[in-house]
Order: sequence, then C-alpha cells, then structure tokens
Amino acid sequence: MGCTVNRSQTSIHSNPKKREEAKHLQTVKINPSVFVQENDREFSQIYRTGKSIGSGGYGDVRKCTHRENKVQRAVKIFRKDLIPAGQLETGSLFQEIDIMRTLDHPNIVRVYEYFEDARRIFIVMELCKGGELFTQIVKRNHFTENQAAIIMKQVFSAVSYLHSRHIIHRDLKPENILLEDAEGSLNIKLIDFGAATFYNKHKRLTGKLGTAYYVAPEVLNGAYDEKCDVWSCGVILFILLSGRPPFKGDNTGEILEKIVQRDFSTADATWNWVTKEAIELISQILEPAERRISAQQALAHSWIKNHATDSAPSSDLIAIVLVSLKGFHSATKLKDAVLTFLTSQALSLQDTKALREVFRSIDKNGDGKLSREELLEKYRETIGVHAAEEEVDRIMREVDADGSGYIDYTEFLKASTDESKLLSKQNLAAAFALFDKDGSGTISAAEIRRVLEGGAMMDDQVWNELVQQVDQNGDGEVDLREFEELLQAKI
Repeated sequence: MGCTVNRSQTSIHSNPKKREEAKHLQTVKINPSVFVQENDREFSQIYRTGKSIGSGGYGDVRKCTHRENKVQRAVKIFRKDLIPAGQLETGSLFQEIDIMRTLDHPNIVRVYEYFEDARRIFIVMELCKGGELFTQIVKRNHFTENQAAIIMKQVFSAVSYLHSRHIIHRDLKPENILLEDAEGSLNIKLIDFGAATFYNKHKRLTGKLGTAYYVAPEVLNGAYDEKCDVWSCGVILFILLSGRPPFKGDNTGEILEKIVQRDFSTADATWNWVTKEAIELISQILEPAERRISAQQALAHSWIKNHATDSAPSSDLIAIVLVSLKGFHSATKLKDAVLTFLTSQALSLQDTKALREVFRSIDKNGDGKLSREELLEKYRETIGVHAAEEEVDRIMREVDADGSGYIDYTEFLKASTDESKLLSKQNLAAAFALFDKDGSGTISAAEIRRVLEGGAMMDDQVWNELVQQVDQNGDGEVDLREFEELLQAKI
C-alpha cells in the first residue's frame, strides 16, 4: 500500500484526465446487495457440508465450510421435490433471497451467496453458534429485565429497519432469533425470511401466515399491515420476562381464540418483580393494530432506554473509529466495489464485533443506520460545532456509497476497517474470482458490468473506463496482477 498502480502510469490524483474519469464514475453507486449473487459453480465445489443445525418444511440448515478460506458458515438447503410446484413456477420461493440480499443491519443474518442445481437451492448465510433464543428461554425460565431489554432493543431495531424498507417478516418468534455465540453474549440475529414479503403501506395484506402463540389478531381476521410484527415482538417480550406465553390453551383453536379476544394478564405473582415500565410497554404493544405503537416507538420507550444497558465501547475505540471515518476517501469505483465486496463477504462476526458496538453507540435511535445528525452529535463532542458540520458533510459524501442519505452498516464497516486486513492475498483472489465470471484469468468490461450494474442501464463507456483505469498492458482486460496492484495503490 502506498505506491501508484504502475511506474509508467500516473496516479489519478495527479492526472487531470484520470481525475475527470474518476469524478464521472462516482455516478456508479455501489450497494452491497449486488454481491449476493447466484454462484455459477456447484455448491459442493465451493463448500464442504457439515452437520445439520436445523430443519424446515422444505429441507434443512447445515453447517458448511468454505473449501479455500476454511470459514464456517450456515447453508439453508431447499429440496425442490418438497416444494409445491406453484412456488417454483411463480418464483415466490426466490422472494426470500430477493428480500435477504437487500438487508444490511447488524441484527439481521447476512447472506453471502446462493446456488441452484437440478434438485436443490442453497442459501449461504452467517453461522450463529449460540443457537435459538427459544432454547435459552427453556434453559433460564425467564430473563432479567436488563437481559430482556438488551435483546428486545436489537429485535425492535431489526424490525424497525425492515419496516422502513417496506418489508414485513410475518413469523417473528424465539425460534427465528439466534444468539451469535455460545459464550453468554446476548447479541442476536433475526433469521428465516421464508414468510416475509414486501408491502405497500396503502394496502393491507390478507395472507394468513405466522405461528400460533405469536400471530397477531388482525392476521387471523384477514387484513393487516406491518404492525403484525410488533405484536409478535410483544409476545416475545412477555415470554422473556415471565417464562410463559400470554395466550394459552389446550389446543391451537383455544390459543387463537384468546389472541383474537386479547385475553392475557400481567396481574399474577409472576409479574411482581417486573417494573411498571415493562408492563406498560407490553400493554402498548398487545393492543388492537390501530392503537398499537410502532417498532420505532417501542425503541424510544423509557423501558428500553433505562434497561437496555450493555457494556459500551471504550472511548479510545470510538476515537479510533471517528478518526478512520474522517480519513476515509472513496477511491475508483472498481476499488470501492472490491472493498465493499470484501467488507460484506470476507469479514467474520468476530472481525466486526468491536466495530458493531461503536456503530450502535452512534446509532442513537436504533434504526440500524447512521444519519447525518447522529454523526454530528458524536463529532461535536471532539472537534466543535462548526468543524463538525464541515467534516460530517464530507464523510457523508465519501462513505455513503449507495447515495441513500444514511451510512449503512456495511458502509460503516468498510470505512472503519483496516484496509490491510481486507486486502490480503487470499481476499483479493476471492474478489477477483467474483468478477472473473468465465474463469479466463482476466476481467473484461462486460464482466465488471455484470457484477456492478445491478439492473441499472448504464452507457458502455462507464464500464470501459473502469477497465482503462486498471489495464496496464493495454489488452482491454484486467489480469490478477493488475487487479492486485490497483487495490494496493492509494487511489
């Protein structure tokens, strides 16, 4: 790191023509979702399958290990012979992939890639080693208010994020909430988007999906919106604090009848140790949909604010991250794309653990993304009001790669992670393979376009310019050496 691309080539910063090309290419916005793609090779060529860690109606979930970098992940395997023909024909099964590839939140499981062969579909995801939250509920009987609030703050944050993107999960329950590790951490990941759907806020949904105990009454009545997810959150909170569900019965019919009637109580001795704030929050959630609070309002509730107290990141770590954000400069779009790919695909949960806590400390409203105002609040503490305004505006321009108006989680990680860690030989080879779709050993403008375009219609000149920035020998393509030198150059 530190040299230009080639001795015979001038860096972009000192070449007016290259500067203008780089400026033009800033119009190509890089979104991490473009890297969650169907892999052209067979699953077994890339991964070694391990033991089963879960099962579902259409297949199971297994551990798997990447054959090259030895990273452990989870793979959700769908057997096509178990899937109703209509779901395959209409493509509704692939909606789960379409939804999950758009998500970028610290409490939603990350998807890496997917595969399809004649008999199966594979979705490769983060591996969470702590197991289901449901298992911990059974073990502990109930959680302390502090523990429950820490968990629910993360759940509400994930749900609020989903709703801001017009997505309803529709099957929130402790079985679909995983703990990241088995070391006593309460960090969670929301999983299983098989019932999830995009929605129009002006149109109610009618499909009856969900699980008894957690399903909202309006879903049973046949017309609902995103608030059905909030109801499920309220049931989960009730169980975390009491160790039992709010709606009980001898059979499913009795349970569903009590849900429709909202027949529950927090008046028995089980609740004597629980604060009025917690009971108030539950009451505000287990209300009819028109009176029910939103996930974002739940995040702002005093019980969450007063009880979701976890160990905060050190001031030294926060200071390091703030300096990294100040020092981050977006590079050529190809380099920026590779860094985004490596951040979203190569970093492990352990790699990002400390940075995630800093992200949360800046994300004051808990919506899973950093606004200009939230960054301003942090920088004003260290560099003053006027300097903070100027600095944060520059950071937003440089770090907000997809132009959303916020710094998303992956964008934050990319700007905060040590580049030398991302740009290892192994990681660069993996990134090169992503672009080299035909396995020729070189990357063409067409291959770059295939990866980066993401469905947008761009002039061919944009993609040819990307290659010209890197192509040193003038053959119109980029080989691995040129690719590596580009990434090591400070451009």
